[in-house]
Amino acid sequence: MAHRTDFVAQVPAGVGPALTRLIEVADQDPEAERMVVGLLGVVTHELECWREKAVLPQEEKEAWEAVGARFDTVAVANARSHRIGAHAELIANSIQGDAAVADLLGVDRTRISQRLGERSLYAFPSGDERLYPRWQFTGHKTLLGLKTVLGALDPALHPLVVDHWFTTPSVDLEVGDEDMTPRAWLETGGDPERLVQLIPGA
Repeated sequence: MAHRTDFVAQVPAGVGPALTRLIEVADQDPEAERMVVGLLGVVTHELECWREKAVLPQEEKEAWEAVGARFDTVAVANARSHRIGAHAELIANSIQGDAAVADLLGVDRTRISQRLGERSLYAFPSGDERLYPRWQFTGHKTLLGLKTVLGALDPALHPLVVDHWFTTPSVDLEVGDEDMTPRAWLETGGDPERLVQLIPGA
């Protein structure tokens, strides 16, 4: 995988370590190689977009800058670097393919398709595979109440937004003196309807 290692050296600072991690995984497990290829596709797309300079009317640009927006090269580079790194982490912390999830849950593969249709499982595409973030599983089951929450999510939300929301502590989910993540809330028996009220854009 030397050519992939060379590619890592060309990506923005902060992205390389995440890619290197996935490449190391792929070196140990040939089945993970497709995951690395999928991520490299994401990086390639981001780098291509990076080269395109968005042009805003001067008045509109000044209006955005007045409320804190930054359009300089460093700010754009850092934003893209962070997004690619986050995407790498999400891929690394996901289960690859319907067959693997079916095996985890002890069901037939067709049942996975049914659950995706009824929105009691969450997946996002990567190349020709679907990836399933691990935060929705506990042991060999999915989180209790997950279907209620997923059914209320906007299907158009970016996977990084969904991942961040489920795994970030919220001040609106305080138990004792601790802010809980939506995932932990469900895992400990919290009311899923409470999460529905906190869903982005709801």
